[in-house]
Amino acid sequence: ETLQRIVSTLAIKNDEIHNFIDMLNHTIKNVQVNSANAISELDEEFDGLYSILDEMKGSMANTIQQEEARKIQALQDQLSQCSNALESSEELLELAAQSLDIKDPVEFLK
Repeated sequence: ETLQRIVSTLAIKNDEIHNFIDMLNHTIKNVQVNSANAISELDEEFDGLYSILDEMKGSMANTIQQEEARKIQALQDQLSQCSNALESSEELLELAAQSLDIKDPVEFLK
């Protein structure tokens, strides 16, 4: 009778251990699924952030390029004006040099 109770208790404990193992396996699967879901959500979030950052990068790069073009155009305009002024100045210098060579006062006044 005592042996029968021991065997019965062992059988009950054996069932409890099997149930506990099943519960642990189920918990492991839930942890794996939850982790996979969390990583998937994290990937989606970062993909969205990367997309936003990439758009911002493009917009900022475009702004910089437009500003560069505007500044270069302004500098090229100044360069053109300086070249024109230099050309006019050289013509004036040439005329002045020619005028200095004129010895006749009447010719000089022309």
